[in-house]
Order: sequence, then structure tokens, then C-alpha cells
Amino acid sequence: MEIPQEYLRFLDELCCSRSLRWLGFGTREFANFLLPASCAVCGRADFRLCPECRSEIQRQLSLPPLPDNQHLYVELPALGLQLPVTSCGTYGKALARGLLAYKNKQRYFLGAVFAPYLAAALNAGCIPQRQNLPTLVVPVPSSLKATAQRGYSPVMTMLEHGQARGLLSAALQCRSLLHYRLGSALGGAQKTKSGSDRRGGQTHFVAERASTIGQPVILVDDVLTTGSTLRHAAMACHEAGYDVTCAVVLALTKPPNTGPEQ
Repeated sequence: MEIPQEYLRFLDELCCSRSLRWLGFGTREFANFLLPASCAVCGRADFRLCPECRSEIQRQLSLPPLPDNQHLYVELPALGLQLPVTSCGTYGKALARGLLAYKNKQRYFLGAVFAPYLAAALNAGCIPQRQNLPTLVVPVPSSLKATAQRGYSPVMTMLEHGQARGLLSAALQCRSLLHYRLGSALGGAQKTKSGSDRRGGQTHFVAERASTIGQPVILVDDVLTTGSTLRHAAMACHEAGYDVTCAVVLALTKPPNTGPEQ
């Protein structure tokens, strides 16, 4: 039996409610004020992010026009289509350590460091639409378990930083319309699963029905590995009546052997 979308939205809002998130954020920032700070990447004392690590992260990330090796496609076999994906950088070294600190070590402030690159790639991927129809920027959600552990959604937080600083085009509207199916929502992270497990099985997401059929959507995620998560998200949006034009990720994990799909 399919879980009602209203129930899934309630669970998402419970875990992602702004008051709970800001309470957790305030507690962490107060603790950082009382305790000595260390660099989120290298551990150097007295810096939340030391100048050397900040420069290295900025060197690993790119602003448009992005190099050819950061544009790729994820296959959507059920539709006979390919989903264009743009990556702001390659996952590794300081960028990888920074992303892990941001997602798993409560270094919330790093979202503001990553946000300009994500916003620039989204602006570049936004194309004019009929009747000035806005393009929806849709973050790929974390599982409820991961959100509860972190106290915030890493992808949505980067988008909020971009919005707050006026970095996103007026033609873009952020919308959290993707939700995990209940069975998948309580499961483990994608990174703990094998490639075949990620690619197989039922679509993990459901999307709220489109109010305008063919409403354009850009999917956003933090890291691309096998492409399975974006495939599931794109299929859920398609089934709900949206037109998924492309996807943007902050970092791309390069596989050991290069193939048609990353």
C-alpha cells in the first residue's frame, strides 16, 4: 500500500523543521564559541577553516563555464533518455574531507563555502521557459535517519545559503517536492550499499504531483557516485508530471574505470 504523500511530507517537516534545525545550530555554534576551534579539513588549531584548506577547496571547485570532464550523463533506461549532469568539482583531497566534515561532523558553516559554486552551476543550467514558467530547483532529500542525526539537510542548507545571499536567478524556485518512500526513508545511506544494490530495486522516492504538467525541474545533490540516486529522483519527478531538464551536483566521484555512466 502506498503511503499518502501528506504523511511523508509530515515526517520530512518533523525532521527538517526550521525551529529544531536552528536550535541545533545555535547549540553547536555556542559550543564552538566556548571550545577552541580547529580547521574542519586539516585540524589546525584556531581556524574553523584555515586559509590553506579554504584555498585548496576553492581550487578544486569551478565556476561556469565548467570543463568538459565535469559534464556527464546518467542513463534513464525506462524513458530511453539521458539526464545531463553538471559537477562543480571532483570528489577528493580537501574537498572530500570538507564535504564529510559538513555532512557528518556538524561543520554547518561549510555550506556557505560551497553555496556560490552550486548556485552558479544552477544559474548556468537554467534555460528560458514558456510563459516565464519558473524552473524548480529540487534537492535530493536525505533519509529521515540521516536528517535526524545531522539536524539539517546538507543540500537544502547550501541552497538556503545561496538564496539568502541573492545568488540564485529569479527564474529559479527551490522546492522540496521529493520524499523518500517510507521503507527507504528509514534505511541506511547510499554509500553503504553496493553498486548493484543502488542500481536495482524500486524507486526510492515519490514526488508531489505537478500543478502544471511539464513544469521544469533541476535536481540537486551533493555527491554523484553511481548515478542511482539521481536516476530514482528523476523517475519519481517524471511520474509526478515534471520535466527534469538536468541535474547539478557539488562533486563527482570518479569510478575506477570510465564507462558511459558514472
